[in-house]
Amino acid sequence: MTKNKVRRAIAAVLCLACVALVILGGINLPKKKTDAGLSILNDLRAKSLMNAAGDGIVESYVAIAKKQAQQDAKAAGGGMSEIRTAVAEAEARVRAEYENAEFAQGVEVSDALRSAALEYDRLLTVAGDLEAKATQAYIDAHYEEAKAQQDAQREALLAEGKDVPENDTVQVDMSGFEATPEMLEAAAAADEAYGQVAEALKGLYPVLDDDALSSLRETMEAIVYQAGDTYDTQYDRYITQSGSGSTAAGYLIRHGDDLIYAGLALLVTAALIVFYEPLVEKLGIPRIVIGVFFILLCFMCLWYDLSLSTLLSNSVVRMGMNSVMVLAMVPGIQCGISLNLGLPIGLVAGLIGGLVTIEWGIPGWWGFLFAIAFGCVIAAVCGYLYGQLLNRLKGEEMSVTTYVGFSIVSLMCIAWLVLPFHSLKLRWPLGTGLRNTIGLDNTNFKQILNNFLSFSIGDFFVPTGLLLFMALCCALVWLFSRSKTGVAMQAVGNNTRFAQAAGINVDKMRIIGTTLSTVLGAVGILVYSQSYGFMQLYTTPRQMGFVAASAILIGGASTSRCKISHVIIGTFLFQGVLTLGMPVANVLVPGSTISETLRILISNGIILYALTKSGGDSRG
Repeated sequence: MTKNKVRRAIAAVLCLACVALVILGGINLPKKKTDAGLSILNDLRAKSLMNAAGDGIVESYVAIAKKQAQQDAKAAGGGMSEIRTAVAEAEARVRAEYENAEFAQGVEVSDALRSAALEYDRLLTVAGDLEAKATQAYIDAHYEEAKAQQDAQREALLAEGKDVPENDTVQVDMSGFEATPEMLEAAAAADEAYGQVAEALKGLYPVLDDDALSSLRETMEAIVYQAGDTYDTQYDRYITQSGSGSTAAGYLIRHGDDLIYAGLALLVTAALIVFYEPLVEKLGIPRIVIGVFFILLCFMCLWYDLSLSTLLSNSVVRMGMNSVMVLAMVPGIQCGISLNLGLPIGLVAGLIGGLVTIEWGIPGWWGFLFAIAFGCVIAAVCGYLYGQLLNRLKGEEMSVTTYVGFSIVSLMCIAWLVLPFHSLKLRWPLGTGLRNTIGLDNTNFKQILNNFLSFSIGDFFVPTGLLLFMALCCALVWLFSRSKTGVAMQAVGNNTRFAQAAGINVDKMRIIGTTLSTVLGAVGILVYSQSYGFMQLYTTPRQMGFVAASAILIGGASTSRCKISHVIIGTFLFQGVLTLGMPVANVLVPGSTISETLRILISNGIILYALTKSGGDSRG
């Protein structure tokens, strides 16, 4: 059998496995919201309650034994000392007898307990939702008052020369919060439902007394309901608490989405096997390795029961928040300056725009748009000067951009100490200068893109606004690359001598590309900051240029040619490997620093390899 036939045979087997997994996942995933899935979940919930009742059973036996010992000692004419000794010995004997006893073993869940557990869960969920809604309404109503009081306190402390905490989070005093009538009604209904659960448990374990069940109330409530519960989190919790193994039906419903992801991963693996040689020729071995490694991490997440849906969702979010900074590499490569490792110039400009927005107190969307506009103006001016410098140092762009990027970060470390910002959110409470990390909140533009039109599919969060903004930026760059100026700029990047012969102003195109790259860097850092929830100053922007360069190279770009697809693919692979790799590494080697080692290998190792292997892409 030839090598190609072996590849096709392996790929066919993987495709069949893919179809089987996708079908299984597609059939079982919707069952989370059907009677079948809810019945399995409730059965596990009831078993968890039965298992938790074991502590109450022990306490009931202890109470019976102590009472009997007391009666026997009194009947024997013993004094108080003898009675206390007899009671203590009885308690110790009973606890030793029932230590580690599994009372749920061999006891079947009754229909009464199933019904009571389901109703208890429903009413606790209603009560929890009402409490969360009422709490948030109270916070919203008293937020401005609390903020004004906190600001006044900070001003008074600063005036007295006292230390002021760095934390700017507004804490609303909840001492005046009172339960609403709806909350009280829901709590009363939940109390009644617990009574039904207690009666059902008594039916299974007659020895249980009211005192034991009363002491178990908080434990039972924590088992049944926790804020933010999803089907998956409840299932995993009940499997652990009940001491039961997962049934085949339960496992398929719980991991329906993971089965689909695994099937798709097998499909991608099959494609890699069949089209290995063309892919190697087109993408290169490093990119193939990263792709295969990503697929391997997906399987390892499934193997170690990590939430693949959540991790992939985080990967998508990280892709969106980093994509514009990676996109900033495109104009630089297309205009002929290669990888713009001087990207920190644009990042610093964007950070200044964000700081001005906070300083002037511009909230929400207007604040975000103003920060972009202000940062872009600064970035355009700096980008133009930066482009002039690169035109004077042609042939040394990689060294110059790296030096400029490091230099601007070092210069700004001084500037952050002397810039005339006065907001308490920005400055250190004592001394001079701006904070290392500037926290964003709802009064600024924290996650304003992430939350816009966002929705969830199970555990998979879709940051619609963030992805739409990424798509908009990519579309604008793509349209520009199709314009007359964009085509001329690419001609310069591809072959400088040909461009000169065609009458194209090479220096002008290089300046346009450099300026556009710098402006995109300013936009990118603001997109990153709003998603991250913080703006980081001082040395943080230093490495971001290398991270962006790594991502676009992983996506298939070279130092002289790139496309928008390279941005999307590279950013997803880069961030996906980091997002999945760190939890997997922590599972394999708990408490190690291997995740950080992985980050360094990917960000610095790949860019080094790509740069050393890019000599064939001469610009002429």
